[in-house]
Amino acid sequence: MMISIVCLLLLFSLNSISALEPEPSENFTHNAQLEPTGKIHLYWKFNQTYITFEVHGNTNGWVGIGISRSGSMRSADINVGWVKNGTVKITDRHGATTGNAYPPLDTEQNVELLGGSECNGWTVLKFRRQLAACDNQDLEITANTIKVIYAWGLIDPSGDDLSGSDYHTPVRRGLKSLYLLDHPSSKQTRFPEGERHFHFDILNDKFQVPAVKTYYNCRMFKIPQFTTKQHIVKIEAVIENPLEVHHMIFYQCSANVNNSSVGVNTRCFANMPPGFDTCIAMVHAWGIGGSTFYYPTHAGYPIGTLDYSRYFTLEVHYDNPLQKSDIVDSSGLRITYTPDLRPIDTGILVVGVSISGVQHVIPPNAASFLSDGDCTSNCLRDSFEQSNLTSIKVFGVLLHSHLLGRQLTLKHIRNGTELEPIASDLAYDFNYQETRVLAQERTVMKGDTMRMVCNYNSVGRTGITMGGQGTTEEMCVAFVYYYSKLTIEYCQTAPRFTSLMTYFGFESHSDFKRQINLNNITVWKPDKYANKTALEILNARNWNAVDVKKFEKDMASFTSAAVCFGFGSLPIPKVHMPMNITSPYVVKQLNCTVPSSGFPLTSVTNQCPVSAGSTNAPVTTTSGARGFYSCSWLIWALVVAFHHYLTHY
Repeated sequence: MMISIVCLLLLFSLNSISALEPEPSENFTHNAQLEPTGKIHLYWKFNQTYITFEVHGNTNGWVGIGISRSGSMRSADINVGWVKNGTVKITDRHGATTGNAYPPLDTEQNVELLGGSECNGWTVLKFRRQLAACDNQDLEITANTIKVIYAWGLIDPSGDDLSGSDYHTPVRRGLKSLYLLDHPSSKQTRFPEGERHFHFDILNDKFQVPAVKTYYNCRMFKIPQFTTKQHIVKIEAVIENPLEVHHMIFYQCSANVNNSSVGVNTRCFANMPPGFDTCIAMVHAWGIGGSTFYYPTHAGYPIGTLDYSRYFTLEVHYDNPLQKSDIVDSSGLRITYTPDLRPIDTGILVVGVSISGVQHVIPPNAASFLSDGDCTSNCLRDSFEQSNLTSIKVFGVLLHSHLLGRQLTLKHIRNGTELEPIASDLAYDFNYQETRVLAQERTVMKGDTMRMVCNYNSVGRTGITMGGQGTTEEMCVAFVYYYSKLTIEYCQTAPRFTSLMTYFGFESHSDFKRQINLNNITVWKPDKYANKTALEILNARNWNAVDVKKFEKDMASFTSAAVCFGFGSLPIPKVHMPMNITSPYVVKQLNCTVPSSGFPLTSVTNQCPVSAGSTNAPVTTTSGARGFYSCSWLIWALVVAFHHYLTHY
């Protein structure tokens, strides 16, 4: 009996060790867990020409990753590799143009194998490729949101290459959106010498996550009372359920919130308690895989005096595809602050289309529809003069729309010339939002204009989509992190209400003040529309492709209502004529460098990589075999116990 127990413990120990993921071969700047249970992990780094990947797969078979425009294998750029009989191999492949068929080899193999191993049930592949697309079967890797697809097989290919029989099945594949080209900045990862730090936590308190596939929870907080001004200098995620916490957004609320809402959990955007509707000043956003956010070493976000509200709201998106009912979560954010004030206050400027269910209108069934809103030169000029500034430095941006958003760009215009965009994401994913630190800070001068442009896809919608904070409504804003702090927080435009009503042929109608959306606007004239709501009338229109494009073009020429105000003050709209761009920005073409192919695609690998701290080299493994780490104290303890049993009993 004792022999059986010890043998079982030995087997359990071996299986446990085989599940331990190996250490990466170097200190990569980025990493992400692709598969929810940890079976596929991706590490990477990049420079101006190349991106180096190291993928770890919990399998003795093949492993593949790819980048995809659609999120499927269709026309994707794919790399698949394996370790077989002591030889590691990498391949460059592409998805078929139709369907999710077996991915054939590229005509040209634009990939360079750097290493690999197979050990203890883990396959490791290290390779690099150019950021540029080196042939028409490759996709360029950009700073946009990248849809990374992954899959794995349980065994290696039977022949020298994959075949249709090496199907991964629906349970061994997946998709994850990532920012592959985010730039970690050394200036953003340290504190000034001697600076003191304290923290408080913004955490959900044992929140019972509903058993639904997706849920947005909002909880209001009141931060500690300070007698003097403080600076927030770091924000980091505290994640209790990494498989379910998808993203978090931290908002500042009005100072006039009722304490009764503090500590209350409510479903975001749906009949929220009093005060939650004032929580619209975004402070920070975190998404899956997101790292700790550091403010520039010479600047911090101000809190702690009567000028700054103590009320904040944390929005948490829970992803619960299995609809589990036993998830209790206390995730949130840790806010690090210092009483040692830095020289400069940072601010957040909300730029784009004013949030309005009356002025922001998106027609249905549009494959592409552009909306834009300006932070006008007049607004910036006035605010700069009030703050005695001639310029500001932008160091981070969060681009934001809702479900219809596909391409988001924050343009920078100076004297009619369009400069390089401050931020752009031409593959926007609503379910993957994170504040992005710019690779280089951007200078915005007095008299410049920032224009937020959103490209929407409303195919499948049967009626008008209006602006608003709800998920099924739309927004088009950029949350701009900058210093030094201005007197304004909002710098936005939207088409004038009267211009829209005239355009739609509404001769007489109710006023839009205090009205939430077009469903609250009653049209009286002409008679054919009498006593119908503006929303009813617009939904009854036949919005074909020609009408959609005409509306898009005409709306861009409307006079706008510009709002330019600080938190807690009332916006006073001013008439604004859209600025014409006389010299558009030309996107720089990324070209492939030579050589781009012809590298060895196979390499002999004889050993498991030695993990950090290991003193004994592991034994050689081949495909299908599991290495035995002689340095494992647990195994040795069990062996000693087994020997003791044999010699004493």
